[in-house]
Amino acid sequence: MYRNRVAAAIALTTVACTALTGCAPKDSDAVITIDNNGRTDKLTYGYVNFVCKYNQARIDQVDIQYMGKDYWSKTAQSPSSSGSGSSSGSSKTNEESAKDYIYQNIQGQYIAKQNASKAGVKLTSDDKKKIEQAAKKFLSDNTDTAIKQVGATQEYIEDYLEYETYYEKVRSKVEAEADDTVTDKEANQSTFSYALFSTKSNSSTSSSSGDSEMSAADKAKLKAKAEKVAAASDFDKEAKAEKADTSTYSYTTAEDPADDGVMDEKVIAAAQKLSDGEVSDVIEVKDRGYYVIRMDKTHDAEATASKKKSLASDKREAAFNKQMDSWKKNIRFTLDKKLWKQIKFTDLFSAKQASSGDASK
Repeated sequence: MYRNRVAAAIALTTVACTALTGCAPKDSDAVITIDNNGRTDKLTYGYVNFVCKYNQARIDQVDIQYMGKDYWSKTAQSPSSSGSGSSSGSSKTNEESAKDYIYQNIQGQYIAKQNASKAGVKLTSDDKKKIEQAAKKFLSDNTDTAIKQVGATQEYIEDYLEYETYYEKVRSKVEAEADDTVTDKEANQSTFSYALFSTKSNSSTSSSSGDSEMSAADKAKLKAKAEKVAAASDFDKEAKAEKADTSTYSYTTAEDPADDGVMDEKVIAAAQKLSDGEVSDVIEVKDRGYYVIRMDKTHDAEATASKKKSLASDKREAAFNKQMDSWKKNIRFTLDKKLWKQIKFTDLFSAKQASSGDASK
């Protein structure tokens, strides 16, 4: 999300600028000081401000029209809320959360560039030429006002693209050399069909989430329906007749049922006992309902092939993250929090009308 190349033109929205109080930072001030094995490097306010504002602009162009002009000042929603309609106590704004993520990316880019030679990576003359051309095009495609607001200069854009290019090249090299072997046992997927009789009742008079628990009598009726499906000679026909919620689900047979992360472990555990074509007894899942499942394929070849690709990709990513963590051990980043706080997403950006050509790499 935050690692897009400098490519699209940026134009200002009609939002009034908000003046910052206090002394304005100098572009040469060090926002991030880096102790790299005893050598000190610094990333300046001018450069870091540009990286933050550029990434803000990329998000503004897509999300602000849907999220509202006060998006950056709103409290960030935690991903752990899992659709419950409430955050999990996060006190950070969207601006603060975005800047945290950008800071992590800046660190990753620096680490990758500093260790590029260890990975056998270098920039070619063609890479450097493309970077220079992309920076020039960015400046020519934008108004002076937009360039000033984003804090862009030829130097900053080239530096940013150089860091990005090193990062992507190092990542590609490390992942290409990683052991991404996945065995059939690791990837094997079993697929079952299920009929669910939910014990959640939607009601306008219920809680704010719109769900309330059914009465014991209503639950008993649903359980009786589930028992009919479990006893039927035609699973699909009976599930439809009893108006169950039906679908299919694939799971990794080598995993512990508790580690599935999506389907309740009681359902997975029941599936593990079935052979192809067999139907389970009724499975009661607390706060969810009554399941009846039919094992369709204990070895689903298509799902297994897809899982193999996914696991191989996970292994390559894990190898890259492990290498980056190893390189980071000898590097210490120190953030000047006062200067960092001065970088604010108060003035918004919008996309220019599409024009021919693209400076993306």
